[in-house]
Amino acid sequence: SSTGHVTPGLDIRLSHELGMPANLRRVIIGHMGCHAAVPGLGTVAEYVAVHGRPALLLCVELASLHAQPKSPTLHAGSPTRDDLEQIVAHSLFADGAAAVVVAPSGRTFPAGGTANLEVLDVTALTDGSVSDHMGLLVTDHGFRMRLSPQVPEVLERHVTDLVTSLLSAHGHTLDDVDGWAIHPGGARILRVIADRLQLSEEAAAPSYDILREYGNCASPTVLMVLQRLLRTREIRPGKVVVALGFGPGLTLFAALLKAH
Repeated sequence: SSTGHVTPGLDIRLSHELGMPANLRRVIIGHMGCHAAVPGLGTVAEYVAVHGRPALLLCVELASLHAQPKSPTLHAGSPTRDDLEQIVAHSLFADGAAAVVVAPSGRTFPAGGTANLEVLDVTALTDGSVSDHMGLLVTDHGFRMRLSPQVPEVLERHVTDLVTSLLSAHGHTLDDVDGWAIHPGGARILRVIADRLQLSEEAAAPSYDILREYGNCASPTVLMVLQRLLRTREIRPGKVVVALGFGPGLTLFAALLKAH
């Protein structure tokens, strides 16, 4: 979650309300924003591989908590660039939550679709030269979102190398990808990513559908796209799915998932 702190944490509150055992192991990964589900998935998969026990990844975002009062300039009818940035951000972002179970090899957990997916690898690329393009600033009235209109151009520079490197490390090419779960950070971001990866309208459709129906829910959104993908597309066994998330840093995260 990137929505701030509460103590005791959401993990303790939820585990108590859901009746989970007292010896449940919990880890909170916070303040990673829109890309958090992908490294979270990698962390959970590593735990499962080491301990041979199933694990649950939960992503929770409450963007509505970031709403700010109007500035004096906005009241006067002459909004500043910062005011316009807030208007765009709050028109795009929405509250949301999503969860996924990762199980040890050999145990089947239904994915609610045409295939179960194995986590093969997770990789990342951070462009620190544009770290001010996306983030949350702490102000006297809470968190204020920062979302630069230059974000799509940064993603355009890096996404192809990130994806092709991840695929080639496991002996795959773009032709082996049967499904794409792209974080719908916005319509421009989706257009740029689809163009750079030469994706068809059908391949990008799950991301556009989730953006249109739910908005950008930050970290849960790529899991929502993945669910929509599995329910609407036939992922052939042996083929792979690529999940992409983009967030503060400015960071691109990619997960390689194999269908069974």
